[in-house]
Formats: sequence, structure tokens, C-alpha cells
Amino acid sequence: MRGKILLVEDDPLIADMLKRYLEREGFTVFWDSDGMEALKSFELLKPDLVILDLMLPDMDGFELCKSFSQTEAMVLILTAKDTDEDKIVGLELGADDYVTKPFNMRELIARVKALLRRRGKALSSGDRLSVGGFEVRPEEMRILFRGKLIELTPKEFLILKRLISKRGKVISRREIMSEIYDEEVPDYERIVDTYIYRIRTKLMEIDRQAAERIKTVRGFGYKFE
Repeated sequence: MRGKILLVEDDPLIADMLKRYLEREGFTVFWDSDGMEALKSFELLKPDLVILDLMLPDMDGFELCKSFSQTEAMVLILTAKDTDEDKIVGLELGADDYVTKPFNMRELIARVKALLRRRGKALSSGDRLSVGGFEVRPEEMRILFRGKLIELTPKEFLILKRLISKRGKVISRREIMSEIYDEEVPDYERIVDTYIYRIRTKLMEIDRQAAERIKTVRGFGYKFE
């Protein structure tokens, strides 16, 4: 389970402490103190997980989060921004977890391990599935519609895979949320609706019929037909 971690933190004291603790747990850790260097390191290293401070000297941390979340890497936000709205925005942009400063080191390490376990499970589990023109390839984290690749983020993949695998059944927003997060988050209905909107938009770009397969069940959730 041990993996490669990119730490993006502008406070050298916090960064040094985190790096030492994570390396003690067997992780390989690379540290950058600003956003531009982090983008370069990310492309070069292809980390399994990014620990991201939102308040960086040269870039908006939320923009970095959005960029990193388009890949297979997990993103854990570590920040002093502690309002529910900040947390919701971070999760909507694709973060996998959100920890506020000051933080408990043992809890942070546990969250890192949980995220990497979830990533490994998503990449390795499940059989291929073909339904109504859709082909799900879990081992590649890819879904195709009539042979055309749908450009999905990891969370979008997990949500659409869940809907397709439960074809004809209504899936609650809470159940969809549990597919991408290990614990309940504030205003999860809004976050789920945001992801469904993005998935439908991407399906619409390929084929209108594909997008229309996802039906809204008012007051409850969604259904794939």
C-alpha cells in the first residue's frame, strides 16, 4: 500500500514534520513550497497522493486541486481554511479529503492510508461490464460509449460505474456520496448534484442519448436506464 506522495506546503516547519512522519510510515515524499513547482513535480513524479495546502504564495490552491483531481492521484487538502463553504468548494473541485490545521498527526496518517487503500481498490477491483452501449473497464478506470472514451475524473468514473452497475435501480445521493468519500461531508446533496451535472455534460458531448440515460428521481437521487 505504500506509495508516492507530493506534499505542497509553504510552511517549512510543517512540511519537514509531515515529511519525516510520512517517511517513517514507509511513504516516499516529495515537497514543494509553491504551486508552479508543484505542477512541474506532479507531471514528473506522477504521485499516488497529493497533500495540498490551499494558501500558497503564488497560486490559488483551489485551482491546483482542480488540476490534480483530473488525474488518478488522490488529493488531501490540508489547510487553515476551516469553514464548511471552503470544505464544500474543495470537495466539489475533486478533493478526496479535507483536513484543517491544527491537525492530529496520527489522524492525518490514518487518512492518508485510507485514501491510498481506496485508490488501490478502485484500480484493481471489478469485472468489465457492458450495458446499452456503455463499456466499463474498472482496471483502467475508463468508461466508453459505443467505442468512444468518456473523459472522466476518478470520482466521476466511480459514480457512473455505480449507476451503470445498478441499472434500473434508484440510487440515493447518500449512497452515491459513500462511493467517493469514506465519511459524510457537509451539504453532500449539492456535491453529488455537481458531479452528476459534470458527468451528463461530458456524456452530452459524445451522444445526447448517453446523457439521457441518467434520470433524476426528485427528492431521492438518480437512476441509470
